[in-house]
Amino acid sequence: MGPQLKVVERTRTATMLCAASGNPDPDISWFKDFLPVNTTNNNGRIKQLRSGALQIEQSEESDQGKYECIATNNDGTRYSAPANLYVRVRRVPPRFSIPPTDNEIMPGGSVNITCVAVGSPMPYVKWMLGAEDLTPEDDMPIGRNVLELTDVRQSNNYTCVAMSTLGVIEAVAQITVKGNPEPVSYYIIQHKSKFSEDTYKEIDGVATTRYSVGGLSPYSDYEFRVVAVNNIGRGPSSDSIEAKTAEQAPSTAPRQVRGRMLSTTTAIIHWDEPEEANGQIMGYRVYYTMDSAQHVNTWEKQIVRGSNFLTIQGLIPNKTYYIKVLAYTSVGDGPLSADLQIIAKTGVPSQPTDFKGEAKSETSILLSWIAPAQTGQDNQIMGYELLYKKGDDKEEKRISFEPTTTYLLKDLKPFTTYTFQLAARSKHGIGAYTNEISAETPQTQPSAPPQDVKCSSPSSTNILVSWRPPPMELQNGIITKYAIQYAATEGEDTTTRKISGIPPESSQYLLENLEKWTEYRVTVTAHTDVGEGPESLPQLIRTEEDVPSGPPRKVEVETVNSTSIKVIWRSPMPIKQHGQIRGYQVHYVRMVNGEPMGQPVIKDILIDDAQEMVITDLQAETMYSVAVAAYTTKGDGARSKVKLITTTGAVPEKPRLMVSPTNMGTALLQWHPPSLTHGPLQGYRLRFGRKDVDPLTIIEFPERENHYTTKEIHKGASYTFRLSARNKVGFGEETVKEISTPEDMPSGFPQSIAAVGGTTTTIQVSWNPLLLAESNGVIVKYALQYKDINSPRSPSELFIIAPESTVTLDGLKADTTYDIKMCAFTSKGSGPYSPSVQFRTQPLDQAVFAKNFHVKAAMKTSVLLTWEIPDNYNAAQPFTILYDDGQSVEVDGKLTQKLITGLQPETQYSFLLTNRGNSAGGLQHRVSTMTAPDILRTKPYLIGKTNLDGKVTVELPSVQTSEKVRGYYIVVVPLKKQRTGKFLKPWDSPDEMNLEELLKEINRTSRGLRFRRQAEPKAYIAAYFKDLPTDFTLGDTKIYGDFENKQLANGQEYIFFVLAVLEISENTMYATSPYSDPLVSADLDPQPIIDEEEGLIWVVGPVLAEKGRIRS
Repeated sequence: MGPQLKVVERTRTATMLCAASGNPDPDISWFKDFLPVNTTNNNGRIKQLRSGALQIEQSEESDQGKYECIATNNDGTRYSAPANLYVRVRRVPPRFSIPPTDNEIMPGGSVNITCVAVGSPMPYVKWMLGAEDLTPEDDMPIGRNVLELTDVRQSNNYTCVAMSTLGVIEAVAQITVKGNPEPVSYYIIQHKSKFSEDTYKEIDGVATTRYSVGGLSPYSDYEFRVVAVNNIGRGPSSDSIEAKTAEQAPSTAPRQVRGRMLSTTTAIIHWDEPEEANGQIMGYRVYYTMDSAQHVNTWEKQIVRGSNFLTIQGLIPNKTYYIKVLAYTSVGDGPLSADLQIIAKTGVPSQPTDFKGEAKSETSILLSWIAPAQTGQDNQIMGYELLYKKGDDKEEKRISFEPTTTYLLKDLKPFTTYTFQLAARSKHGIGAYTNEISAETPQTQPSAPPQDVKCSSPSSTNILVSWRPPPMELQNGIITKYAIQYAATEGEDTTTRKISGIPPESSQYLLENLEKWTEYRVTVTAHTDVGEGPESLPQLIRTEEDVPSGPPRKVEVETVNSTSIKVIWRSPMPIKQHGQIRGYQVHYVRMVNGEPMGQPVIKDILIDDAQEMVITDLQAETMYSVAVAAYTTKGDGARSKVKLITTTGAVPEKPRLMVSPTNMGTALLQWHPPSLTHGPLQGYRLRFGRKDVDPLTIIEFPERENHYTTKEIHKGASYTFRLSARNKVGFGEETVKEISTPEDMPSGFPQSIAAVGGTTTTIQVSWNPLLLAESNGVIVKYALQYKDINSPRSPSELFIIAPESTVTLDGLKADTTYDIKMCAFTSKGSGPYSPSVQFRTQPLDQAVFAKNFHVKAAMKTSVLLTWEIPDNYNAAQPFTILYDDGQSVEVDGKLTQKLITGLQPETQYSFLLTNRGNSAGGLQHRVSTMTAPDILRTKPYLIGKTNLDGKVTVELPSVQTSEKVRGYYIVVVPLKKQRTGKFLKPWDSPDEMNLEELLKEINRTSRGLRFRRQAEPKAYIAAYFKDLPTDFTLGDTKIYGDFENKQLANGQEYIFFVLAVLEISENTMYATSPYSDPLVSADLDPQPIIDEEEGLIWVVGPVLAEKGRIRS
């Protein structure tokens, strides 16, 4: 059990728990912030209890930090998970609970001013007069301070100051001495609009008694007040007075200028008074013209007084007139209104007024207006014409719509300025368009990710990410920042992390403090003020290699002989390898009295999966120290814990051996003792036998024995003889002698001759090799004689080259008994014939040819053909399938299906099934079909690496077809592991597989059968989709279309492909994608795990430890 997160208030007692167990019992010590905790020099405030717990009394803020407990014994050290201790301190900023109060006293009077402040920590309180401290620094009270004033002659402001580590506050007490007031320092003028509810605005620092107030609105009523200020403070405000500003020319044009035609030559124009008249409007001037390019001074004009409309007569029919209106006061003219266009035609609408646009979303703008006034049922507005364009585009778009006063324009581009013009339409025609207005759509999130995202790893813990902004037309606003999302695709921590707030002008960022030699998935997003855009395509990047931080594990050393030792180890923990292990270094040095003699000798082994090394040329009966280190391309890493080993004493050298074969099938062995025995001999050991037979025979002899005769030495064989001598240490090196005996003719015959699979004209004969002692050499061929037992003719003879053990006899008579015998040959000749064996061919009524020959499935480069054979027909004769203008393939007569490969996609083929009894076949033996089109041309790709839970995300291929597809199946193929440990992919293409089992799965309706498990890994369907998605996660254990997406087995290598079922012709077609690249499900340590081993320590704590050392 390790320490847990703890929060304690300051001055309280905190206890951090820790308990550990092991053999021997471990010692427990504590670290704070990676430094040892000292329990001796703090007056017993911090102490370690007998249980191992750490107790902290009267806790202080300095005790806050990260604590770890460490368990140590002779076999190792284990750290607990770190736990934080937080010391909570009550923190309240200072505030006045009793603020100082103002006082008025007579000259020479006395007064006490009390000031009380509280907080945590409690604040210090002092008094000040201006910049002068009235309270001594070394005698500053806490919380409460009373200022005693005597013989006061002058008014002053006294300041109470309360201060703590959390802030400083002030309060002022005004002591006023009654009598003549102090002189005025300056004045403050206060003013506001008479009819406004707003507060008074102030003009500070007025030194004179006359002041001109500016920035007011013309022809408006205002209220004014004055405040006097001296060195004591502000006096009361004066009574308010009222004043009105003078007239000015209008600052805005007349509003809502509108017009309509009373007849083809007469128009009436209406308007509203200006919003800011700035005085009494004396009248209006109306300007009109047919040529708006002329200066307004050249336009026709009329003056209007006392009304807000004008009738203009004498207009030219069907002409467009431009009209402006201004207002004037006694001071001058105001600005002209915007152009009003009107067409001199009866019934044609005038311009819509108050035309404006407002963005409603990032892709829409709401337009609104006031409809033109129309009189008469015959002149009603029937609709509107809208012209709009984007920014500086020259091409305008036109929209017509029904009568309304608002229109929502959609599908616009975000963060873009649009211009608009609107005209009303009646049955008499389209009226004049409004003046052009503009509106801007707001920003939104970018609709595209940053471009050209690239990653590189400058070091083992850093990744440099670079990018370019999203395309300008897809930014949808001003890019305000970038964010990077990254996560490890392997290892224990695959949490996604995010770096936000990267400045918009940045184009690269360095990710730091990453795991070494770890693959990361990195994406980048762009932000506007509105939000975040889409992520870029993920970039997979692996951090650079580094030296291993962990040593090789389970290092063991054993003695081979007096001069050699064998070192065995296992690779470092995967999370501590930090790269591809390129090899190992074994360090060893001779030890004398526990001290190394000289520098260690280093032996390299340049094989990444090496697990052992034999060190030779050592001294006998000598102690050596051995350690192992792994290395990557960056260098060698941590060494393992030292292992001590003592070589054994010396063993005898090789004895001298002589081997003499005889003609009696024996061999005489004679030997002499070794020249150097390193002590008395205790005997000999002989291992001998044929080189092609295991195991060797072992015989041990006493030390005085010097010869031996072996029996059963076969002719035509090679033998090995291995003799070693033994002393008290053990057996020495073996003397090896080999002999080969000359070949002879076989003395025996083939065994277990049998006849199987007979038809009317054929029979299959099988046999076993000769007995080893009777072969007398290498069998090179066999002779087989057979004859009709009722025929006087000589037997027929057939020769079979070894090592064949079967042969098919054909051209036989139906329902006939035959005699058969065999013999074997060496290079020296033939051996004796075997006893005769008889068999009988089938009667004629059983020779029924195959039926129901049809196409089971058509793929893009292969076709699966099937047929049936009657139960009473024993088809030992092979079939032949003819196709494609003369191509043929022979099929075993016992089979009922054949996969024809190497075909072309989307091609018509005809197939003919024949055998020797019916070479022409029949109508039932001929079929035609079209191969499937190539609609899945690319292979699936791996997006990420396999997770520890047996899942991996893949990108599926795109489909290129207009044909009807019934569905798509994801097919997973586990590869078979060879003896070498590598996986074998037996096919180059899915079309070369026999898909019969998968087709049964596709056409099966019972869901329970689909979950049937196989003892040996076989291809299976992981998912079914009506429409193929762009990506898919293999191994997530979910159900897709009644198929289980099984979890990928640890250490198993897979390939997979997509199978599409097409409905094009009467035969179902199956199109397959190419195989994916092989993927291996994560297997952190495929080596066998030893449950118990020397040096095992257990520490109880909250963290799971690695196998074989300390666990909690």
